[in-house]
Amino acid sequence: MSELIGFDMDGVIVDSDRPGDTWFRDSFVRTLTDFGVEPSEENVRALYISSMRDNAAAVCKRFGVDDPHLLWKRRDENYIAYKLAALKRGEIELFPDVDVLSELKEGHPLGLVSNSPQAVVDRIIERFSLQTLFDVWLGRGDKLPELRFAKPSPAMLTDMMERLHATRGYYVGDRPEDVAAARAAGLVPIRISRNGSDDDIRSLREIAGFIATRTGT
Repeated sequence: MSELIGFDMDGVIVDSDRPGDTWFRDSFVRTLTDFGVEPSEENVRALYISSMRDNAAAVCKRFGVDDPHLLWKRRDENYIAYKLAALKRGEIELFPDVDVLSELKEGHPLGLVSNSPQAVVDRIIERFSLQTLFDVWLGRGDKLPELRFAKPSPAMLTDMMERLHATRGYYVGDRPEDVAAARAAGLVPIRISRNGSDDDIRSLREIAGFIATRTGT
């Protein structure tokens, strides 16, 4: 079995954080406004996945919200709605170097694993016609307890490996949690930094060379 190559989505496959775009923060501001909470930067950050996963009860206490599941449900609904609206407006675009995946696919099964909700992953796959590139694409669940499976947990990467019947491979991501999840799943992490230094991998076009260097091919 060929080694798999897995990919994160945002910042790797699609550019969803362009200068001037506000959909991400706006979705959290909307949630805070829905619950009558001041939309300060600190309160916005309290709605991040890592915060809600580890400190949901404390966040709710600070916000004066009784039910953490209700807070998360509204947060996720707003996040999905705002992100899909940004996609429809053309504010989320495919990186131009994604075309190299068709070459990588000739020798490797390809998977996509994202901390975005499955509904968003499905829509982006459909919007950019990526069904023929990826053999499997996975997003996180929409329930608060399911956040424990989001990266840096290796759970979704392990799921990808099982679906592709692979025991070895690589995972390409742009954040520390991608690297941690890859290592925990037994995959080789490939950190991409599109605006990084010359020592970083800055393009998907460099992945084939990185793998060849490791395998001696």
